[in-house]
Formats: sequence, C-alpha cells, structure tokens
Amino acid sequence: MTTPRPEPTFPEPRLHVISLPDPVLEELGHDPMGAYVEKFWVSVLGPTSMLLVRRLANELRHQPDGFTIDCVDWSRELGVGEKGGKHSPFWRSIDRACRFGAVQRNGAILAVRPKLPPLTIRQLNRLPIQLRTAHTQWGAPEERAA
Repeated sequence: MTTPRPEPTFPEPRLHVISLPDPVLEELGHDPMGAYVEKFWVSVLGPTSMLLVRRLANELRHQPDGFTIDCVDWSRELGVGEKGGKHSPFWRSIDRACRFGAVQRNGAILAVRPKLPPLTIRQLNRLPIQLRTAHTQWGAPEERAA
C-alpha cells in the first residue's frame, strides 16, 4: 500500500486574476497570443512564464471581470510538476513574469497585462543575433504576418 503524496503548497494557494490595462500598451503593445510575443518575448520570459502569461491573458478574454486560479491545479496543467513552495517552478514562473512586467502580484491578486510592450533595448541586446536581426526587420509586413 502506498502513502498518498501530500498536496504541494504555495505562498498563496489561490490567485485572483484581473486585467492590468495600460492605454499606451493598448495602442503600441503586442497581443500575448501574437507572432511578436511568440518570436521575441519567449526568449526573455522563458517558455513556462510565457505559457502562463498567454493562458492567463486568454482566460481574461473570456472572463474580463477576473477569475480565480488554484495554484496546484495550474502548476499541474502547465506541466511543471508537484513541487510547491516559493522556489517551485510554478512560483518562479510567476516571479519571472512579474520581474519583466507581464504581470503584477499583490498578495493573492495577480494583474495581467492584456498586451505586452515592445522589447527594451537591453532586452533586445540579450537576444541571439538572429532574433535581433529579425526584430530590426519586424516592421516589414511579411515579418508581422509570420
């Protein structure tokens, strides 16, 4: 007979997700589900944080007044495992998204940007050369359609 594993715990067991609107980004920002974010932001945020931001932003489209997530469930859904705590892969993904401004957390409130800004010069300089070159050419219509 096996002993059931204890449920992982997180600094906040649930997070209430709301939108973090920004009039400037509404005009100049990039849809988290779009090609710009797919091509350039994933190198900045990392794949797990990017997937988290995309899923949160997409869910906000369906529930614009906000919704609550269970951190254990979302950790499992994102495929980052059963480890809990503030150093877990799931919580580090939230922290990384916060550090780069895609989301803001205040206790159990997680505010998500509906659009992400263009990369900063510093972020661009950290990209691999082929992505920097592609970013320079981004204004071309064929690049935006990619």
